[in-house]
Amino acid sequence: MPGQGSQRRRLALLSVLAASGDRGRKRDFLLTLFWPDAAPERARHSLEQLLYAIRTAVGNDVFVGVNPLSLNPEVILSDVRAFERALAEERFEDAVAEYHGPFLDGFVLPDALEFEQWADVERARLASAYARALEALAIAAERRSDVQAAVTWWEKRAAHDPYDSRVAQCLMRALDASGNRARAIQHATAHERLLRQELGVQAATGASALAERMRVD
Repeated sequence: MPGQGSQRRRLALLSVLAASGDRGRKRDFLLTLFWPDAAPERARHSLEQLLYAIRTAVGNDVFVGVNPLSLNPEVILSDVRAFERALAEERFEDAVAEYHGPFLDGFVLPDALEFEQWADVERARLASAYARALEALAIAAERRSDVQAAVTWWEKRAAHDPYDSRVAQCLMRALDASGNRARAIQHATAHERLLRQELGVQAATGASALAERMRVD
C-alpha cells in the first residue's frame, strides 16, 4: 500500500531526527540515507514532500532550523533524546528507565539499505550506552555496600547481554556477596548452557571457573 509506505518513511525520518538530538541532521545526509540513487533534484523534492507531510500531520513548528534540521522538543517528545540527556547528566537511573528495548526493533523500511545500516549502528550505540549505565549503577551500589541493589543492576546487565561471561561473573560475585552463593553457581551453569546451545561454545569460561572456586571455598 503506497500510503503505508509513505507513513513508514515519515516514521523513519522522525526516528533519524530524534536520534540526532539537538545537533540535528544536514539535509545532504537525509538525502543520502533515503534516496541515495535518485537524481539530486528528485531527492530534494522527495525530502520536501516528506517534511511537508509531517508538518501537515503534526504542526508547522515540528522542526527547528533548516539545515541542519532537528525536531522541536516542545512538539515531539523523544525517549532517545531523554535517554541521552540523562546519560550526559549522569542520571543513570533515569536513563535506564527511558530505554525501552533495541532501537527501532522490528521496524523495516523496504528498499532503503542505507537507512537499515544507519539503524543498525544506532541500535548498537544505544544498547552499548544502556549497558554502561547499568554497570555504572551496579558499581555505585557496590561501592556503597548496597548488595541487593548491586544484584538488581547486574541482573539487568546480564539479561541485556546474556552471552558476556565477564558480566556473568560480576553478577555471580554480587549474588555471593548478598549471601546467595547457590544462585551464583546456578547462574554459571545456566550461562555455560546458553553458550553451548546458542553459540556452540564448548570451552569453559571464567564463570565456570568462578563457580568451581565458590564450591570449594
